[in-house]
Amino acid sequence: MRKFNLVDRKELYDSLQVNPNLEIKKVKYDDFEYLSVDNFFLDPEKAIWMLFQYPALNGGVATPGARQNFTPMDIVPVLQGYKAIVETIGMKIDPTSFITSSNIAWEGVETMKGSMYPHYDYELVCNLWLCEYNGGTAFYKYKGKSSIHEIEIPDYRKPKEPTVPWKNFDGDDDWEKYYTIPTKYNSVALYNGKKFHSPYADLTEDYRYSLISFYHTGKRF
Repeated sequence: MRKFNLVDRKELYDSLQVNPNLEIKKVKYDDFEYLSVDNFFLDPEKAIWMLFQYPALNGGVATPGARQNFTPMDIVPVLQGYKAIVETIGMKIDPTSFITSSNIAWEGVETMKGSMYPHYDYELVCNLWLCEYNGGTAFYKYKGKSSIHEIEIPDYRKPKEPTVPWKNFDGDDDWEKYYTIPTKYNSVALYNGKKFHSPYADLTEDYRYSLISFYHTGKRF
């Protein structure tokens, strides 16, 4: 008889316990700011082991590498942690309104052509780093403007063309890279996803692994 990889829900939630003594920092660079929280998981190695039990789907998306998809019920402690963090800045959110997946990349990974150019997402993005890695999330200005609220940008992605190896984007005549939120193990960065950004990393054979959650009800961050 075939067997499922059964995981007890209590065991799952216990492994994803959030540190009850989170230290929340506001980081500011010119007109760009975000929240940074270190030591997010109480036991990060236990949490990562449990997250590795989920399948990772490779190919077919604009971001480099593979991804796992999680419903809000899969990661309740994580999303409740985000709710508590944003409440410190006066923001009320419904944790069930998050869309969450992982980003998994490695040296030589291929992606949709044009995907290395900056893009934008929902206004509240929570990026939880589950590794140590050189690089992070880079932020850019397009013709001097930093967000989709200020200027429209081209869509460089070309889904019908062959995939290409991932390459970091350092800017060109239209784009200026001005800040990078660094990758830091067991830390989470909460930022405005309407700001133009892109992954930026010195990829190796080790996995670049993060859990990224998008808040999608239109509430402003």
